[in-house]
Amino acid sequence: MPHEATLEQQKHHYDRVKEIIQQEEMWERVPEPARQFSPENLENLVKYAYFGGFIDSRQVNQLLFLKKGEFRRLLAKWYEEIRKKGCWLC
Repeated sequence: MPHEATLEQQKHHYDRVKEIIQQEEMWERVPEPARQFSPENLENLVKYAYFGGFIDSRQVNQLLFLKKGEFRRLLAKWYEEIRKKGCWLC
């Protein structure tokens, strides 16, 4: 989950990842509730872009303002969420 960043910075990163997804022509697969900015939706879009292959782990770290070592824990959480709930790509 994003932290240590202002809402303005998070909104800017949300817009960046949204643009990446739109360039891949996959925005239509994003559920309606995730199409509005929130810190939670920033993480959801980054997760979608990562598993879709649109961004790499370095970009995940940047977009979510992660500190060193946090990506591994986040990735484990994401895999568990996808295992339980599925993903937008499926």
